[in-house]
Amino acid sequence: MSWFGGLMRAAVWYGKKDIRIEDVSKPTVGPGEVLIKVKAAGLCGTELHAYEGVSRRRRPPLIMGHEFAGVVEEVGTGARGVAIGDRVAVNPDAPCGACDECQSGRTNTCRARQHVGIDFPGAFAEYAKVPDRVCFKLLDEIQFKEATLAEPLSIGTHTAALAEATGKDTVLILGSGPIGLSCLIAVRDTAKMTIVADTLDSRLKFAKMLGADITIDASRTNIASEVRHVTSGKCAAIAIEAVGLEKTVGQSIASVGNAGKVVIVGLLDETARVNLLDIVLRQIGLKGSYGRTNQEFLRALELLRRDLRNISRLITHTYSLDQVSEAFETMSTDKRTAMKIVLTP
Repeated sequence: MSWFGGLMRAAVWYGKKDIRIEDVSKPTVGPGEVLIKVKAAGLCGTELHAYEGVSRRRRPPLIMGHEFAGVVEEVGTGARGVAIGDRVAVNPDAPCGACDECQSGRTNTCRARQHVGIDFPGAFAEYAKVPDRVCFKLLDEIQFKEATLAEPLSIGTHTAALAEATGKDTVLILGSGPIGLSCLIAVRDTAKMTIVADTLDSRLKFAKMLGADITIDASRTNIASEVRHVTSGKCAAIAIEAVGLEKTVGQSIASVGNAGKVVIVGLLDETARVNLLDIVLRQIGLKGSYGRTNQEFLRALELLRRDLRNISRLITHTYSLDQVSEAFETMSTDKRTAMKIVLTP
């Protein structure tokens, strides 16, 4: 990455529980690139995992931050689709556009894709540089803080596309954090019934607010048994696993009926033991879900626009960039009340 002499404030992550506000070089744009003045950036659970030292996907030192929106301040030579002064949200996956995956429309599985805040500096800073092709103009009614929700919502729209729920299907979602609730928002209009399970009653209240037909307190009730009960023994046609633990993967498999489908979007455990005999004998389909395409990001922005009042209630805390450590600590220790935390550089 090239730089010029100007400086900006940024939160630089150095490892477990070590994130520091520093003056760093402000990025300069190259051909096809865009410099964005960051107005709001959301904290993601995967970034919390890095901050807590339980994930190795990110390598310090690094400026994290991939759920963000801002104003275009500079455009590089040949940049298309954006202009200085545009209000934009950003799809943090930057595909190459040329490989066989991209040519097949699967840009989220691009062989050479790069990720904002993982492969190059992210948005926990005053400025961020991204390719022009990942910028999406915001409608006037969507504010910058609200626009940070487009990224997790787009994970939901991609997961929903893989789940392919119809008006005949009961869909179970395990986990009512931001990603599980994003999946709920994305499937609620097409599924016959939506069920959300979590161990935190405070998060299940968000699920009810966002349209879940039934919620299950997994700290008190066996999920699979309760699903069988509320479906009169039919079980769920589709389970979306949005936690990322071996236990919840197993619960997902146990909760779907014969020829059911399990879509795994949770990211945490690297390995999980599953009952292969049960999967084979009941012909259960397992599929992973990762990222989103540009079309699914646009779909997320539309869902956000249509239900802005309710979806924006997911933002429970706002901090300044200088308070980034406090923001991560809140996210880590206050899971009952902290849903989505946003930084405002």
